[in-house]
Amino acid sequence: MTYAVHHVLTLLAALSAMAAMLRSRLPWRAPRTSLLIWQATGLTLVLSVIGAAIALGLAPYRLGVVPALVAFTRDLTGGSLPAALTPLHLLLTAGGIAVTGWVVAAFARSVRSVAALRRRQRSLLGLIARPHPELAEALVVDHPAVAAYCVPGRRSAIVVSTGSLDLLTEQELRAVLAHERAHARERHDLVILPFAALHRAFPASRHLRSVLDAVALLVEMRADDHAARQNGHLAAALRRFRTCERLVPPPGTLGGTGHDLDARIGRLATPARVSWQVRALLLVIAVTVASTPLSLFLLPL
Repeated sequence: MTYAVHHVLTLLAALSAMAAMLRSRLPWRAPRTSLLIWQATGLTLVLSVIGAAIALGLAPYRLGVVPALVAFTRDLTGGSLPAALTPLHLLLTAGGIAVTGWVVAAFARSVRSVAALRRRQRSLLGLIARPHPELAEALVVDHPAVAAYCVPGRRSAIVVSTGSLDLLTEQELRAVLAHERAHARERHDLVILPFAALHRAFPASRHLRSVLDAVALLVEMRADDHAARQNGHLAAALRRFRTCERLVPPPGTLGGTGHDLDARIGRLATPARVSWQVRALLLVIAVTVASTPLSLFLLPL
């Protein structure tokens, strides 16, 4: 029972950290650090939910989750379960295993669906897009709507519409392309994927929807920072996007024109940074919180 209490405590810590980050604008000051903290906190949430259920279910074994599961499997196949395992214990164990399977399956479905979307997008781009005459990295699609986005992957593509080319100055276009290059280089699609999979596993959870939106916004801000360091015209480009009718980036893409433009423009206008000491402290806390339920899976208590 003490073992399960530890998992419950790490679960409460993860939920509290998520709630605090959703309410605060402090994560906007250091998007990269905040994304790492979100990943550690998300891992803690999943491990703690699964760990609490299985730890309660297999409490009579007085082992870590993995050793207890090994012992439980051995006893189950041998037909000699301990008398201390009640139907409630078995129900909790089955629930923990079911949640694990559900989350893993949701992740696999998300990976498969995103991969299929990108294949279709690349096929369509091969038919309708043309290289930009001066910017070899950009593919141009003839469409009057304003759109700029990245199709991520090992063969990433940056797509801009003719509407964007007509709207933006050369320097603003280069700033937008720098933003999209950051998405491709840092594989922000892989940062978002676990949170998208969690939301897919539990679509009714408004909390997980808010978490996914917060992570997506931080990804955009991280790419904004890259572009701003190379080119000072990104804020002007975003203002143009905001005042024009624009095309929402297709599913499975990372778009430079989406995700709370007002917040991104305001942040670029008044940049603020968190000291490296504070970022290091936050990362140490996040890694400690994330490693605690992981260690509890393995160690007896």
